Amino acid sequence: MHTTTRHAAVTPARHSVFLGRDLELARLAEARAADSGRFFLVLGEGGIGKTTLLAAAVAQLPADRTVLRAAADEMNRRRSHGLLLEALAPLLGDDDRRLAARQNEHAIGERLLSVIDVAAAEPTVIVLEDLQWADAASLGLLARLSRTLEQLPLVILGSMRTQASHDASAELDHLLSVLSERGRLVAVELGPLPPRTCLTITERMTGGRVGAVLERYVGAAGGNPLFLTEMIRALQRDGAVSISADGEALLDAPAGPSPSLGMVMMRHLSHLSTPTRELLTTAALLGTRFDVAQLRMVADQPMSALVPLLRESFAAGFLEEAEPGILGFRHELIQAVLLHDLPAAVRGELHREIAIRLESAHVAPATVAAHLLQAPASPEDLEWMLGLAQSTSAIAPATAEELWERVAATSAPGDPAHLQALAGLARAALSAGRAAQSSALAESALQHDVGPDLLPSLTATYTHALMQEHRNHAARDEAERYAASLVLEPGDRAAHLAFAGWPRFMLGDLRGAERLAGEGAAMASAAGNHGAEVLALTLRGQIADLRGDLDDAIAHLTRATELADRYASFATIESFPHALLALALADAGRTTDLLDLLQRGLQMSEVLGYRTGVLAAHAFGAQVRSHLGNLTDISAELDAHRDLVGSMDVRMSGPVHGLRACVVSHQHGAEAAREWAALLDPLPDRARWAGRGRSWIWRGLSRPHRSDRGDAEVFAVLSRGWQELRDADMLMDCAEVALDLVDAAGMMTDAAPPARAAARDRAHEVVDVLTDLADRNPGVSHLRATALAAEGRATGGADLLVEATLMLADGPRRLDHARIAELAAQALPASSDERRALAEASLRSYSDVGADHDVIRARSVFRRAGIPIRNQPRTRPTYGWEALTRTEERVARHVATGATNPEIAQSLSVSRRTVETHVSNVLGKLGLRSRTELALFIARRSDDPRQHG
Repeated sequence: MHTTTRHAAVTPARHSVFLGRDLELARLAEARAADSGRFFLVLGEGGIGKTTLLAAAVAQLPADRTVLRAAADEMNRRRSHGLLLEALAPLLGDDDRRLAARQNEHAIGERLLSVIDVAAAEPTVIVLEDLQWADAASLGLLARLSRTLEQLPLVILGSMRTQASHDASAELDHLLSVLSERGRLVAVELGPLPPRTCLTITERMTGGRVGAVLERYVGAAGGNPLFLTEMIRALQRDGAVSISADGEALLDAPAGPSPSLGMVMMRHLSHLSTPTRELLTTAALLGTRFDVAQLRMVADQPMSALVPLLRESFAAGFLEEAEPGILGFRHELIQAVLLHDLPAAVRGELHREIAIRLESAHVAPATVAAHLLQAPASPEDLEWMLGLAQSTSAIAPATAEELWERVAATSAPGDPAHLQALAGLARAALSAGRAAQSSALAESALQHDVGPDLLPSLTATYTHALMQEHRNHAARDEAERYAASLVLEPGDRAAHLAFAGWPRFMLGDLRGAERLAGEGAAMASAAGNHGAEVLALTLRGQIADLRGDLDDAIAHLTRATELADRYASFATIESFPHALLALALADAGRTTDLLDLLQRGLQMSEVLGYRTGVLAAHAFGAQVRSHLGNLTDISAELDAHRDLVGSMDVRMSGPVHGLRACVVSHQHGAEAAREWAALLDPLPDRARWAGRGRSWIWRGLSRPHRSDRGDAEVFAVLSRGWQELRDADMLMDCAEVALDLVDAAGMMTDAAPPARAAARDRAHEVVDVLTDLADRNPGVSHLRATALAAEGRATGGADLLVEATLMLADGPRRLDHARIAELAAQALPASSDERRALAEASLRSYSDVGADHDVIRARSVFRRAGIPIRNQPRTRPTYGWEALTRTEERVARHVATGATNPEIAQSLSVSRRTVETHVSNVLGKLGLRSRTELALFIARRSDDPRQHG
């Protein structure tokens, strides 16, 4: 019997057959309804259908949903924030693009977070493919975003290869860990398609039933849809598939081993003309996605000559238009096959040629560097790499460090290029807060004969890193040696002289530090070295503040901040002049514009990429708020500090943990403070923190002892702290511990007579010191009030305590007012009518600042003392609208207007990190999941305030 057959038509490359993924698509369908942030991660091997699944999920979204897309590329993983810059490109203006080209990595990240905040005011989806190749900066920013993702109607759809999961970058591991911990990660793993589905796909592509021979080929695809479809297309193109009269798809192919995906791709590529294959190879060197203009530059041909070659590539299904001006391979495996066919040595030299052509066309240095780093290291490239490292150090620090490392590895120790590379690496490490690494690199370089052009910056990096490592003796000796060196210019010697006072200060030699700061300031001013002058003035200001010479402190620090504002640079902000001025002003009771001052210092550190400065802004910001704000506001700053520390070995842990222990104690009781007090060294090392705020270490150490009425232990800890602070002439910190110490001394009634006498003597000493400090600062009411309260507590003088309470009644120091009013109420005789008023005032002030445990504790004290309380302040509830602090309420109302976190931060003069913490607290207290729910909650509450708490 005679039968006829016909050849099966070739399935167009762009025709997608999407079958067998119903369950996975249903998982992703949750993205449609998500009103609080989620991160969906699709995992699978190359070609398994991740991109197709994501496209199907996006196609199901409502038509008005904003969708942003980007795919990471192995060639672009060195481009700082490259993945997110691509995804957010439709939302970026010209100013944003200029910022991305010129500013430091930290500033770019802050701007991108602001753009995401604006976009996510409405439900938004961001698709991020091939996360295994994402740049570290984008992954770090996503990890930070994940901490507040639940606040936003933002869904991120990501994908990554399972083959890459075992060697994923540390940044990707961290991102996935944070998402998982917060319950924001939804993983969708794509396995092989079932055999029946593969047969159905083949039938749809060929138009016939699958015959036995063809079925064996289908099975060889292993359920990989890309492998399957490319294999069928290749067979169709070769005319090897025909349809019998009865509708069976027959395969006319020689018997033999089943083909691999690479073989199929190469066979497919072999049908192209030689010039087209060569152009595709060049394109593959540029990346999975590439700029058409760059392809023209690298191919060194006019666009008119490339057009027919590109048309052939499009027609064959190898290339597609990713976005205007950007082309991409239809699948990353096509690029991989093209590159695999090139020997590694040839591939490297081609990358060098590309780098040369791109640089001659003035393409961004980071892009040039990405190709040069793919080439074998060559001594001829050292100067080129050093120039690229300098150009990329701010916008792409990871790329700069890789270039410097390449130079250091390629050049001989002692060679000028080698020393330049070490100096660059040391500076980068210091700026990033990796002090130990910085000092080791600088020390290694300084063992050689360093030229006069490099010596000033290298020696400054070395001495500053030594101090940040707490190696203060070495930092002092080296700085003073360089300050006396005739090899350095006067301006550079002035910088070392100004700095030399800082390690002396950390070692407790305030007089020596003050002398060097004065000499350094004068020498720096004469030499026109503004950074050194700010360094010296800031030190003089901090020393004056510590001693309680507040007018002098403010004068020095004001001059320092003026210079820093006028001549903004790393050198002028390195010593945190804005934060230290804010502390001095708070010490002097001048609270106007304090938050604006802190915010200005924070913003300058962000713009200049000074991570340690950002860290300090939050640490000092918490101290400034310790007497002025609600306890929750202090916690928000401490949380921001904690989130920033990360891999930094520069940190301000002592005062931060001590302050946290005190805050927690006021909120939840002394027992709750144990966790934080346990992080403090019981014999605090001055080398780790000798500046303003050291008193918080001692106060934090004393807190747990209050839970078991360990009055003697409290007194012992605070007495040691007092002695240390007084010996160091840190009188403003003495004032911080004074009232706690005098109160603890008064509790020593059951101690042995010698111990009682020692406690009494210590209390009188405290009174004398505080009285003198208040006399020297007659306009600072809180110092006078503290001195009066200490004297009243030590002598039983109720009238002094009452007077102190009245002095603080209308001021911002509500916690101090509450504590002294509590003591005054107890000290007055039972017949006094003032007792109840003072007790109620104490409870109100405790309640105002969120000291919930103190409200309960003081109420119990008053009850035992027989003081009737008529107007009982309510303890702040844990949940509901009444649980919000004033700041949280303001933040909530801002969110309800649609304001973004940066806009709220600007309005409240706080950082966006602080706002993020407040928004999280608000959502938690109100039992809400997102900003959208919060806006609806506020709207309903405005209609009927009785609803919802």
